[in-house]
Amino acid sequence: MLAILLKVVVFSQQIQAIESYESATPIDTWTIDGQQNLIVASKNNLQKKAIKGERRFNQTFKSMGDIESISPVNALKIILFSEVQQTIVQLDNTLTQQGDELDLNELGFSNVAQICASNRPNLIWVFDQFRSSLNLVDFQKSTILQTVQNVEQGNHIVQLKEYQEHLFVLFSDGKMKQYDFLLNLSGSYDLNNCQQFDCWNDQLVCFSNKQAGLRFIPIDTRSAQINSEITLEMPFSSFKIQGNILGIQNGQKISLFSIKM
Repeated sequence: MLAILLKVVVFSQQIQAIESYESATPIDTWTIDGQQNLIVASKNNLQKKAIKGERRFNQTFKSMGDIESISPVNALKIILFSEVQQTIVQLDNTLTQQGDELDLNELGFSNVAQICASNRPNLIWVFDQFRSSLNLVDFQKSTILQTVQNVEQGNHIVQLKEYQEHLFVLFSDGKMKQYDFLLNLSGSYDLNNCQQFDCWNDQLVCFSNKQAGLRFIPIDTRSAQINSEITLEMPFSSFKIQGNILGIQNGQKISLFSIKM
């Protein structure tokens, strides 16, 4: 039985425990891909495990340093990002490296702090903190396709995510901006202390330490109007939601649930 309790309020949802994963070392970052695999980075090691299955892959990437983010693109492609090394690496579905590492400094970036994958297989979104610029990059051709400058204006960017042909950018004050594929500003939100978000079923799912839970906010409202909420009876450090899988991290443990509306 998973050592975590969830209480659903406001709107009817079904939450059912699936399994839990515990890392022997502190978790640097983790994600859930579209094929219902859990992928966990710890130090230089990357593990991939089928949720509700036994199939596992394991690889070590000593040259990358700490892995800052894992961005699944599709069933056959995963992008790793190292902020310390300022590099990205492309992997296949067995965690085998494909091609050489891409040095982001060679593209003219000075201090890349965030990246996220695009649904278009050869493209990634890159935030260069030194220039306060958002960029759409073709990493196969090592080309910058679109750029918008002076994105941070008093509050730093904490997360990027592409969803439904838009890029969502969360800032440290809980505000969010929405951009189209040409990096034209197409919307904004005030999400009330949101510190981490994901997208699910046309909703923004927001996490705040102050509220100890997940808020589900319809994307088309452009406000903090809550559609539903999950409160947790214990602290957690991060979450992911993909398809019908909800993952909750508490230290070195990740608890996995199925979620339905």
